[in-house]
Amino acid sequence: MASLLADVNVQGHLPYLRQLIHGLGFLEILTESHIGFVTSPQLGIDRRIRDREPWNYCQAHALVLFTENRNREDENSLSATLQDSWSEGHFPVLTLANKGKFENSVVYAEAVATDVAELLYSIFCENNCDQPRIYVPLNNPRG
Repeated sequence: MASLLADVNVQGHLPYLRQLIHGLGFLEILTESHIGFVTSPQLGIDRRIRDREPWNYCQAHALVLFTENRNREDENSLSATLQDSWSEGHFPVLTLANKGKFENSVVYAEAVATDVAELLYSIFCENNCDQPRIYVPLNNPRG
């Protein structure tokens, strides 16, 4: 099943994201399209692995990685991995632009949920895999 994989830094936010997607009326569409939501522990992925490993896992198993914003730390960071390994047709990474705002602003969180749902549908159902990283929300709402 095609899924959004929440990494260790946002896996606690996945139930809330899924709840918002449901409340906005997108969950049924995603479910009917065989798109799900999983966390690293559910897949048995060790939380201590370097960023390159879950990205490679996602590419091999039809998963879109969902993470928070990170900086390039070394050759195995997510930024470095995207620079040296991503090409058109690979699944993009969805990056939560501001985790604190997601936690504290319903308007912002709903914008994230809407964008994630629409992007997942576009990626998995329309094969739109033309950029390595997409920050959500796409537009920064007030609130």
